[in-house]
Amino acid sequence: MNARSTKRTFPHGSGILQEAIEVVPCVRNTATHFIIFHGDRLKYIISLNCGIRKLKATVAAYNCKLKILLSLLPFIPMQLLVQLGIGVYAKVKLHKDIQRYIPEHYQWNVLIGTYDATQKIVLQCFSQHQSDNIYIKIGNAGSDEQMLREIQFLRSKKQYNSFSIPKLIESSLIHESGCFNILVTNEFKGTRILPHFTEELYRISREIAGKVTVINGVPYEFSHGDFAPWNIRKTGFSYTVFDWEHCGMRPIGYDAIYFIIMTEIALHHRKFDEAFEIAEKRLRIFNSEMKFDKHLIRQEFAKTAKSLQF
Repeated sequence: MNARSTKRTFPHGSGILQEAIEVVPCVRNTATHFIIFHGDRLKYIISLNCGIRKLKATVAAYNCKLKILLSLLPFIPMQLLVQLGIGVYAKVKLHKDIQRYIPEHYQWNVLIGTYDATQKIVLQCFSQHQSDNIYIKIGNAGSDEQMLREIQFLRSKKQYNSFSIPKLIESSLIHESGCFNILVTNEFKGTRILPHFTEELYRISREIAGKVTVINGVPYEFSHGDFAPWNIRKTGFSYTVFDWEHCGMRPIGYDAIYFIIMTEIALHHRKFDEAFEIAEKRLRIFNSEMKFDKHLIRQEFAKTAKSLQF
């Protein structure tokens, strides 16, 4: 991807944008996609064939500016976004090793992940004539550990009672396919959940946890690792929990306290210590006997919080 051609300076991230996508800004008549910027960074690459409608229907934004932008996007002329410097028309091509995973006649949007050393991208693939839409998550060597963790988890095909997980359709690893780690799942539908920890979410966190395992004298349990509103959807009374790239063994109650800490930090701009105290108090409503090791929680939190997108 030629960063100069968009007249912006982009953080390098993991390099996945440069490796996976070729972007050539152009006039409307020759464009395939419209690029939306969030500040100086690419945020969304939207298909000109119904891409805006699909993006608005499925993406849940918790950042106020992005939420407003998504709500107004269907009503704002794209040319106005170009004039405001928020967007640009472009001809966009995918690397051939990615393109082969997209079904024939499907359109696609690109959702661009956090700009850091583990940056990934997600293709939202859809068809006007098919109901079976898919997501394709793509990473390179920088996100190898995270992608491998999520692929292994979804390959295990675990079944839960209080929620569902994405259905794995296909996957491949760098050493299997050459250039990228690729994870293909069904489209998980549903609406965004409010950033409030409820009894239902507490039950989900406890089902994820499973049995306690003692490691070096310290009790641990399984954890999603990024159990937050932006990784959960709800349809009626049914929940779907996705983005399992941080899953693993962590201190008891980690997912529950993490949910509250993260929403307090990301949405209310609190410091960790203040957010931790708020979370402890709220969680006593659901389990008055659960105790949290603040030191261990902080250690685990520091490992993943730097790579999260709010």
